[in-house]
Parts: sequence; C-alpha cells; structure tokens
Amino acid sequence: MEKLTQEQRQKIEDALNTLPENLRSRKYGTMEGIEEQLARGDKIIFYMSALENEPNGFSMHKMKVGEDE
Repeated sequence: MEKLTQEQRQKIEDALNTLPENLRSRKYGTMEGIEEQLARGDKIIFYMSALENEPNGFSMHKMKVGEDE
C-alpha cells in the first residue's frame, strides 16, 4: 500500500477540516475516503477543501502519493 508523507497527511487533514459538515461525508471529504484510495494502490489521490468565499463551495485537489510538494 502506498503511504502519504507526514506533510501530505497534514495538508489533507487541514483541507478536510475546512469543509462544512454537509461535504464531510463524501468520498473525497473524509480520511476514510483517502485511505480507500491508498488501499487500492492509487498513485494520485483526490481530496476536497472548502472555497473561502462560498459557504457550500468546494475545490478538488490531487496529490501524488509519497512526494512532498
């Protein structure tokens, strides 16, 4: 199984923590969703973060597993 660096994990956790509750149950809005991607062996994972000026808006991000950005 691919592993995230500590910096990557922190970046994703920080991004997920910005999400409103209604988005935290979605596949790319939870650490469980991230872990599922890793368990599949995905080399690039996807996650969400909130948009600053839109209360229910979000942005999708991608990250290459195991590489610091």
